[in-house]
Amino acid sequence: MEEIGSANIRLADSVKHPETREVFRALDSQIKGLIQTHRETSTRWSPHEYVPWGEGEDYVSKPWKPDQSPYSPAIVTALETNLLTEDNLPYYHAIIAGCSEPGTALAEWNGIWTSEEATHAQAIRDYMMLKRVMDPDQMERNRLIMMQVGFHRPYANAYEVFAYTTAQELATRISHVETGRKSGDKGLLKLLGMVSRDENYHYIFYRNLVKSLLEIIPEKMLPAIAAQFYSFGMPGGALEDFSARSEIFEKERIFGGIEFRDGVVKPILSHWKIDQIRGLSPAAEKAQERILKLESVLTRSLERAARQRSST
Repeated sequence: MEEIGSANIRLADSVKHPETREVFRALDSQIKGLIQTHRETSTRWSPHEYVPWGEGEDYVSKPWKPDQSPYSPAIVTALETNLLTEDNLPYYHAIIAGCSEPGTALAEWNGIWTSEEATHAQAIRDYMMLKRVMDPDQMERNRLIMMQVGFHRPYANAYEVFAYTTAQELATRISHVETGRKSGDKGLLKLLGMVSRDENYHYIFYRNLVKSLLEIIPEKMLPAIAAQFYSFGMPGGALEDFSARSEIFEKERIFGGIEFRDGVVKPILSHWKIDQIRGLSPAAEKAQERILKLESVLTRSLERAARQRSST
């Protein structure tokens, strides 16, 4: 895996390329329109409205003990993993900043998006601390580790960034809402429902941005989609025990292969109408074919994994 520094350098060089600057400048008015739609349709909320502070007790007079946690170990793992993913916001902001010139609509969006995303970690951490979900010292140690390790995902260009971000926003929405549902806690479900609603608004923005890019540079955008969708992984991959955490997500049907295929790939590709794009070069056609085969590739992978589980 490449280091985030080298990925950012490459992205910065990509954005400085005249063609890339021209593309995003050409979309500036459309991005402004997407921002306006976002402002009109999304509703801001505050963590204090969803965290029942009256139930809280301090950790000094009442130290944390494992039997205080209200959730199953699987839900605790899912909730903390989602929180740690949200904690890495500075890295995500830096990547988007590397794709946008100062003073542009895209740079304005990055500020809006970052400010809204920052609410999520605050709200989830407050709720977990109040409900004594897990050892608070361990929570803090894991946060420090996660943010020092950072988010490592190489991108060939800015187009790949937005292909990935589109899928990641929708995947994160699913992960949050399913964690809330399976917790059995109506309060947590309500809170994570607000978080997932934000993720859906953000997904819509990035989905529509990529749609616009497909209309003007399908030759660049299709290979970017193919590269990022075939290699898709959630941002928490930097965690040392992410494989074990992923198994829990899969087993509990919070987010796994089925959710990626049915909840992410299908709706996104349907909206982008990949199959209807015409007049492509041979290289872009090959990328288009790969994208259109992805659902069946994922299905075969899921079937193979099911057979392996049944044989053990």
